Amino acid sequence: MDREKIEKAIIEAVRDSVNEDGWANLAQVGGHLRNQGIKYGKLGKFVSNYGHLLAIRQDTSVVPPAVYIQLKA
Repeated sequence: MDREKIEKAIIEAVRDSVNEDGWANLAQVGGHLRNQGIKYGKLGKFVSNYGHLLAIRQDTSVVPPAVYIQLKA
């Protein structure tokens, strides 16, 4: 799959997973990507390759820490 199609899939997955505060749980996004046939190794590393599209934050108040992403404006 080419980069443009992957980026479109990421955008769609984030939009489908976003919660009321505007952030999407990374694990949910990963599920959407897998359902679309996108293969990735470590999800966190995979999305870090798309930093031009995504903002990433980590919630360390829970164990294990939760990672959230949102589309950049």
